[in-house]
Amino acid sequence: MINGKVYDWESITIGLPYGVAIAVSGIDYDDELSAELAYGKGAAPIGYGNGNYQASAKLTLLRDEFDKLLDYAKSQGKPLYRLPLFPITVSYANDGERTRTDEIRGCKFTKTSNKAKQGDTKLEVELEVLVTGQIIRDGVRAI
Repeated sequence: MINGKVYDWESITIGLPYGVAIAVSGIDYDDELSAELAYGKGAAPIGYGNGNYQASAKLTLLRDEFDKLLDYAKSQGKPLYRLPLFPITVSYANDGERTRTDEIRGCKFTKTSNKAKQGDTKLEVELEVLVTGQIIRDGVRAI
């Protein structure tokens, strides 16, 4: 933080397979490593065991940006849901500070939602993303 300025939406740059996405109105991504307590004699746990790692992501694009994604799929000769696995990068930067980048590896689009109604001032497309890899946060692996 410099002079009290924290990250905000303007601080974020999102990279998709065709380049930097400008007309993005939202991104959500999360991951987890499940863990379960292990019990032996008595009522208290004696340790734990790890389960599976799972990550997911969701993008909200303005229709104009979604059209760029469709153009990219056409240029690759692939349907949207058949694009090869790709990374999504999310970079955070404030003036005077170093850029921090999260990489969501092994992404694949699995669902597209379009909504429009009378009075809308913009059209958005929501894309659900299957994450077959992991999320690397500023160079730190999740597992």
